[in-house]
Amino acid sequence: MITNKIKSALFGATVSVLLTACGGSSSPKEAQEQAKVIVPEPVAFDYQSLIDNKISSDVPGIILLVNTPKREFIGSAGVSDINNQTPMQTTDTFHIASTGKVFIGLLAAQLHEDGLLNLDDTLDTWLPSDLLSQIQYSDQITLRQLLNHSSGIYDYGETDKWKEDALANPEQEKGNAELVQYALNMPAEFEPGKGWHYSNTNYNLAGMILDTVLGSQNAYEMRDRILSPLSLEDTFSVGVENNMIELIPGYETINGQLFNTKDLNLKYTSAAAPIASSVSDVAHFTRSLFKDPDFINDDIRNLMWGNDSLVKDTDNEDYGLGMYQLKHKGGNVYFHSGGNPGYSSENFYFEDQDTSIVLFLNCGGSDECLTSFRAIRDKVIEQVTKS
Repeated sequence: MITNKIKSALFGATVSVLLTACGGSSSPKEAQEQAKVIVPEPVAFDYQSLIDNKISSDVPGIILLVNTPKREFIGSAGVSDINNQTPMQTTDTFHIASTGKVFIGLLAAQLHEDGLLNLDDTLDTWLPSDLLSQIQYSDQITLRQLLNHSSGIYDYGETDKWKEDALANPEQEKGNAELVQYALNMPAEFEPGKGWHYSNTNYNLAGMILDTVLGSQNAYEMRDRILSPLSLEDTFSVGVENNMIELIPGYETINGQLFNTKDLNLKYTSAAAPIASSVSDVAHFTRSLFKDPDFINDDIRNLMWGNDSLVKDTDNEDYGLGMYQLKHKGGNVYFHSGGNPGYSSENFYFEDQDTSIVLFLNCGGSDECLTSFRAIRDKVIEQVTKS
């Protein structure tokens, strides 16, 4: 997971407003005509140059979508495949890693709404005792606390052990149960409900619960309830629907060498990083969460971001079921970032402005990749929040 420092980007951006007054006219109409000539139309920011200038040996390709009520930009830069020098396309499908956690949060809320599960039941409702005996406070932790990261469960993503094992055994397939093993018998960060700690383990356990409730991979229910109704044609569940859509390569610098991590990522079926998608699909999905009454109702939105689900994180931001929420100029902003080996992503939705920002880079955790990622993100936020 890429750490979000969104508040500095939202509230630290410099906003400059230039007011020009025109005098000397003999009538209001004449003044208006002069104003039309003197005051130029605002020049749209050059997002294409922004991403073009961030392409380098460590940042092979970028896709950016910026959709506001006034204009939309969607552009790509660089290449999707280094070996073939294939130009990046705006429709290319990326592994969006933790940015996809909101899909799991939504599916859980939908199942709760339909009475197929209860978000406030404890883990022993669904998971076996031999597993729960290795998780501190498991008899007190609820599914809702998994989804909003208030469970206190250790995050296996804080160590490199799982990555080292993946690189050592690139052909080995792993699912939620195997990934949870990296977190067992570790002390809790706090008692359930007494704090907030981001943990990928939470979502692996949630994925196991959803599979138990449904009696099959939750990816199939996700397609029926989310992907198909919204016609997300560039989106698939990683590890389950790999043959449906082509995932572009992702690149990770390891010991000074750049590796293609595409096949490695496709071996993992993880509810902590469940989805591959395009920028347009992510933007459409997110907007539909808030603006499409035929997709979900207010009861489900309340399950995801109502008072019973929102928890303050360590930066005093709120986290609901799979997505952060914060206030900006009195309105809500929803966002999440994601980082898997070879892929970086971020998704923002400014609800009151009906504005989406989706950013993909096909590079992983190198310093240059992260620096470029943050620079693009912060500049775009600065532009869309100008007033």
